[in-house]
Amino acid sequence: MKANRVHQPGGPEALRYEEAPDPKPEPGEVLMRVEAAGINFADTLARKGLYPTSTPPPFIPGFEVAEIVIEVGAGDKIGDST
Repeated sequence: MKANRVHQPGGPEALRYEEAPDPKPEPGEVLMRVEAAGINFADTLARKGLYPTSTPPPFIPGFEVAEIVIEVGAGDKIGDST
């Protein structure tokens, strides 16, 4: 798959559009196909390395998305709630 990923903190130049491994959801997770994404203040802070709950690099920013769930982790099914 193609993705905009952040490998180190920085400005917009820290984003790299590149090939990334196809994700596989773990139990309790879902795999989503993103239909639309917004770039918000939290994404900007995460890219700069300043957002407190940000995933360590490399990561794909995207706190705000419209998505379609296409796969769920083992033991889960669409419609389950946590």
